[in-house]
Amino acid sequence: MQHSEKKYVALELDEANVQAIFNRCIAKEGTPEDQCFNSILFSRLRGYSPDAERIVVFNRENFLANKKYIQYLYGQLKNVHAGNKTLQINDAFLTYSGMHWTTNKGVLLEFLYLGGTGDEHPLICIFDSKTNSTELNMNSVTPTLSPKDPAFPAWWEQHKAEWES
Repeated sequence: MQHSEKKYVALELDEANVQAIFNRCIAKEGTPEDQCFNSILFSRLRGYSPDAERIVVFNRENFLANKKYIQYLYGQLKNVHAGNKTLQINDAFLTYSGMHWTTNKGVLLEFLYLGGTGDEHPLICIFDSKTNSTELNMNSVTPTLSPKDPAFPAWWEQHKAEWES
């Protein structure tokens, strides 16, 4: 008897994983409009300049297929582990271990756009220009560990059911 269940694979928050997911989720030319949704991080309505307001268009089906991976990566952020709901842009560079997962602002923005998507439960809100910060949706993001963390095997035993369901 074969299992048709797909096993969830925990991912490390790093540039390669973020870029792979972003590229899978971004809407390609010819994607029907009703299968797309937008992500806006820096809105004119929140005090940013018109040229800072970029709209990134995602393919809904591909995004939903990758949403758990995106949530898992967000769970490795330092602020999530600290229980800090507010996220400054510079905090988004840091994992829970205090290390920079990237120094590339373009990759960081891809990661943030994936979290600020226009679905029902975005992981982050639109940034506010006065504070240059956003709110983390702590109902949708829970602390996770990197698969490279020595504590990961024991932690994964306790938590894998949440991710594989």
